[in-house]
Amino acid sequence: MAKVISTLNDAINYLNTLYESDSQPPTSGDEDFIVWTNLFNLAISLWEKEEGVLWRELFVELADAADGGKTTDGTNSYQLPSDFRFPASGYVWVGEGNGKPPHKVIRPQDKQLYENNTDNWCYFLADKTPTLEFNPNLNMSTGETINYMYYKNASKVSGGTDTFEMSDPMFVVYYALSELKKDEGDDSAAAIASQKLEAMKALNMMPAWYQTEAIVNKTEDGFGL
Repeated sequence: MAKVISTLNDAINYLNTLYESDSQPPTSGDEDFIVWTNLFNLAISLWEKEEGVLWRELFVELADAADGGKTTDGTNSYQLPSDFRFPASGYVWVGEGNGKPPHKVIRPQDKQLYENNTDNWCYFLADKTPTLEFNPNLNMSTGETINYMYYKNASKVSGGTDTFEMSDPMFVVYYALSELKKDEGDDSAAAIASQKLEAMKALNMMPAWYQTEAIVNKTEDGFGL
């Protein structure tokens, strides 16, 4: 799926061509720029919250986050990234290189089952100030890298060079166009936006070229039970 646009400025220019057929698209601060950007962000929210879909683009590593506790400081509690939704890995890694020890992620409600040991475990606490909590019986060192996979909130756009995370950002353009033409009774843009969303969902479900969709029966090889 080719990306016709990638930045907010691209989207503004393309929408201007479709809607106004004007050689001068709105610029930052103009009323149309603000309204159209709000419509793009509404489309991002609809894409992000599409029922039954976890988008590949929203699975990221802590190392890629703009904030959050990424380095140990001797304490057992670390702030989560501001775009954190939920953990996407069963382990948190602390340290450098291939020998870094994994810390098993447990459910917060199971914490009392582990309280009297010094094993490598941790949990994600989603309260008013979400944190990653390591086993309080561990002596955490300082200066070591923390990393884990997590599922993030989609990023909104505001500046002209901000980029869209979805595989086909033309969805936001046609969604915005459909909203602008709603009072005219023209639903052609809405139909195109819907097609693009469905195409992204199909792409999201496709395995990589080297992966199989079949469920492997591991008992067929060797001496399965």
